Formats: sequence, structure tokens, C-alpha cells
Amino acid sequence: MRVGFIVGQFPSLSETFVVGQMAGLLRRGFTVDVVCNGISDYNFADRNQEPLATLLARTRDWWGAAARTRPTVGRLPARLRDKVSTALDLSSVARLNECDVVVAHFGHNGARAARLKKWKRLKPPIVTIFHGYDVGVPLRERGLSRYNDLFEHGTLNLTVNDYFRRVLVDAGAPQAKVAVHHMGIDLRNISYGWRSWRGVPLQLISVCRLAEKKGVEYALRALARVRADAPELDWHYTIIGDGPLRQKLEALASELDIAGRVSFLGSLAHKDVKQWLRRSHAFVLPSVTAKNGDVEGIPVALMEAMAAGLTVVSSNHSGIPELVEDQETGFLADEKDVGTLAHRLRFVAEHPEQCERIALQARKKVEAEFDMEALDNDFAEIVSRFAGARQVA
Repeated sequence: MRVGFIVGQFPSLSETFVVGQMAGLLRRGFTVDVVCNGISDYNFADRNQEPLATLLARTRDWWGAAARTRPTVGRLPARLRDKVSTALDLSSVARLNECDVVVAHFGHNGARAARLKKWKRLKPPIVTIFHGYDVGVPLRERGLSRYNDLFEHGTLNLTVNDYFRRVLVDAGAPQAKVAVHHMGIDLRNISYGWRSWRGVPLQLISVCRLAEKKGVEYALRALARVRADAPELDWHYTIIGDGPLRQKLEALASELDIAGRVSFLGSLAHKDVKQWLRRSHAFVLPSVTAKNGDVEGIPVALMEAMAAGLTVVSSNHSGIPELVEDQETGFLADEKDVGTLAHRLRFVAEHPEQCERIALQARKKVEAEFDMEALDNDFAEIVSRFAGARQVA
């Protein structure tokens, strides 16, 4: 069977889960085509190694040779931009119509495909996966109606958490067309290795894009509170990742007088990130809802940390409580609640033995519900079901 993926820029460092899902289908004998919104200069993995080599050989920009007009089209008034974009999208319809099913990552790409379906130009069934930004931002703007065509003409809408499922149903998506399908991680490549920090400095780590919704500001503020309340505790906080807030966060660490205990390492290759995780004891990600409504799905970085045996400290945000249960598989504080977050971090620092039990339960949680192999099997069954229905028709 042939599956056509519709994505944004491809490949993307922040969306390695997309490549992982494509690779899962390749391993199960599917043919995968990719239609994207620009082929990126991706330098965090070898483009000549699998699965990227196979995927990039079958990747096409939505607009083909007209892709160079994208900046000009982007400056057009909204209504005219939508009409021109949809007209240009037609250049990829023939390729997509050769597929048995179309999978769109992110709601806006699903809506894009649904417009072509509405015009009776796109033939395969559409499966759309919603991740976070595509739910939170339109929800804040009261603009979920932008998905009305998708709700009508799409075959299935998959959400990465149950919170998003409920939001889409409340917005008018038929319940029968919405289901939860988690993103997962490859547990074969992540060994469990809890290490006690009794008698040694507690090594805290965050791995994320330095953007508002990741909540790193509140981690810094909470750690400043920990230092003020318990100056005898020895800890160090390593932050891996880059983004628009990096300079502001570095300045905040200095302002809070904890810069000597905080290291900003910038973006690193995945193999280097794994090494840093092995050196660390606790993973910190106190995510928040951004001003524009952007939210997390269920962060893959949290899953990886839990699988590796780190104690996670996060927030009651979006789908995170579906992964992390406070004081059972990790620790949670309400969004922007610096006091509770500081209390959770201090508890972790002072009680490594109790954290060992929590870390073990966290690994079991990920194995039970977020194992990529099991989830890829489920996804392959979903795709096969809808592709088979099209072939019968």
C-alpha cells in the first residue's frame, strides 16, 4: 500500500516523530511519499542514511517548480493568499491521488487536503494528526471553524492526547471521526538506568526549544527559590536547545543570581543529547500555554526521560497529566506556579530513594502506553483499514 504524507518543512529537527512514523510504515512494507511545504537543509542527521535517504528520494514540494513564489504568495491578503495557495496545491494532486491514503500531520495540513477533497480533486481518504499548536492557537482565537471542511471531508482525525479529542468534538467534529493516537518512542534504543544523587550534586536537565510554551523561565525562577530556601542543596541545571528566548533566559539566570549553576548548551545532535541524559538525574519541563494559545501535545522529551530512568518534573498542562501522574510517575505543578514547582524540585533533591520507585513506575508507564513499535502497529492497521476501503470502493 502507498501512503502519502502531507507535512510542513521536511525534514524538521523539532518533528522527528514524523520521520519515525514514516519509518515505521516503511519497515512494515508500505511505500511512503512525502509532500511538504519546503525541503529543509537538515544537518542533524545524515541525509544519505536510512530512513531519510528513502524518504527524501520520494519527497516533493507542494508547489513543485513554483515553490520559489512562496515568499510572494505569503505577502498577499489572506483571502487571495488562500485562493492562490489552493490553486498551486493542485500541482501535487496527481501524486497524492496515486496513494491509497493521505496522512496529514497537523490540522492546517489536513484542512489544506480537505479543500482539495471538497473540490473533488483529491481522491484518497484523509487521516489528520493534531499535535498542539494546531489546536491551542485556533482555540484561543475562537477559530476552530477553520477545520469545518476537514471535519466533513476528512476520514479520521487523530489527536495525540484526549484533551485535544474533546476540544475537536466540542468544535463540531463528529465523535466517530476523532480518536486518540499517542506519539511514542523507540524503547529498544533507550535503556533504563536510574542513578542515585545521594552525596553528589543533583544534575537537572531540560531538552527543548527555548520558546514560551516550554516554561523554562519558571524552572529558573523555581530553582532560584530553591537556592534561597535551601542554600545547602547542591545542584546544576543544564539546558539543551535553542530558540527565540535564549538570550532572555540567560539574562534571567544572571538576574536571579543562579547563572553559575545553569549551563545553556544550545542545540545538540540526538546522540549527544542521549549522552547528557545518561549523566543527569532529573528532567525539568514546566510547560505553559503561550500567549497565542500554543500548547504541548504530550512531549516526546518527557517520554524519553522517563524511559531512561530520570525523575521528571513538569506541569498540569494539556496532555501531560495523561503521561505523568503527580507523585506516582513524576511530579507536577500547575502552570506558572513557581512556589509548587520549587517545592517539587526541592523534594526531588532531598529524597532520591523515594524517586527511585517513581522512576521505575514511569518506565512502566511509557512501556505500556507510549512504545513506538506497538503504536506503529496500531497506525499501520488504521492506514490499512482506510486504504483497503478505498480499494474496495
